[in-house]
Amino acid sequence: MTTTTSNPPVVRPNEAAARSQRVADARSAFRQIKIVHPRQEAIIAGLDEVRRSGIATRGERQYGITLLAESGSGKTTAAEHFRDGIERLGELPEGSRPVLIVKLMSTGTARSLFSSILQALDDPFYDRGTEPNLHKRAVQAIKRDNVQLLVIDEIQHLSRRSSAATHVTDSLKTFLDSGLVPIAFFGTHDADKLFQSSHELNGRLFPPLTLPPLDWWADDDRDLFLDFVEDLDTAMVDKQIMKVASGLVEEDIARPLCLASSGIIGRTCRIVETAAINVVREGRHAITRNDLAMAVNSWAIAHSFIDYNPFVEIEA
Repeated sequence: MTTTTSNPPVVRPNEAAARSQRVADARSAFRQIKIVHPRQEAIIAGLDEVRRSGIATRGERQYGITLLAESGSGKTTAAEHFRDGIERLGELPEGSRPVLIVKLMSTGTARSLFSSILQALDDPFYDRGTEPNLHKRAVQAIKRDNVQLLVIDEIQHLSRRSSAATHVTDSLKTFLDSGLVPIAFFGTHDADKLFQSSHELNGRLFPPLTLPPLDWWADDDRDLFLDFVEDLDTAMVDKQIMKVASGLVEEDIARPLCLASSGIIGRTCRIVETAAINVVREGRHAITRNDLAMAVNSWAIAHSFIDYNPFVEIEA
């Protein structure tokens, strides 16, 4: 198989503006698609167990849980889906934040940890104050907003400065030992060394959650991937991004797509989005295999996620 490219046609200013708006609308609609597959549902169930355990033992030593996986695996999506579901229950007073997702700053210090918590809780002065002051304010804000589970995302940022690792893990242990709130630590495997460096922190953790890439050659994984791309195909039609389904579930498309994304759902979405935008830009109705092949070239290979194009290799 060969992929073809052509120079974009010359368009008038008004036509260019209309096309740009179509692309912008399509990107926005695509980003609104939220598909939770069964392994993410297992993550959600695990988070709820930790949350409920924390409620049942409030005031006693709390425990944490880790989820370390490839970037784009769907960790944050699962946490957001869980948070939104708990908030819809409406079991706490208005303004409560039962599940708080904290995206860490990249500075990798205990101070940045407390500052990130305050930022997630909409404190306008989240970056002002000494570390002890920020710590105290973070504790007060967590209590005030009825936080039942703290999800610390991008936890690998805390392992970037080895000189600060002990201080950081001590701060995390203090949070748990104080009986304040259970913590879910989300991040990539770059955070392994953070947890390996502290047996005391590990002793306060439940068995880890896992979200490995989907392996096309494993029957269960392949079925999960096929279900996901079928749902994605349907969602693109429902969101009026595509006029008709693109047949993403067909093996000659799904197999190279799974290989090109290394079975990582986030990468799958970026490849499909890149292909879909090209279709929208050209005013066509559905994604073709060639669109996906070009998307692998222009996104996955261009950003060094993969060094070959499975759509071309498989055809050859």
